[in-house]
Amino acid sequence: MSKERENIRAMFEEMFFSPLTNFFGPQVSEEVRNHLSQARIEILKAMKTFIESEIDKLEKTVHEK
Repeated sequence: MSKERENIRAMFEEMFFSPLTNFFGPQVSEEVRNHLSQARIEILKAMKTFIESEIDKLEKTVHEK
């Protein structure tokens, strides 16, 4: 992964997931940490789907002109 992409990924992680991690902290069980990790995956999948649909809309708009 390029340094730029790594920096973007790190900023994204900090902005979206650090508050959640800090809120729950180390006092939660392994089960809770696993659940939060799975929820994080689902959030990222939803964001990916949204972004892809926005790209599709923009591409259609550009091709219609």
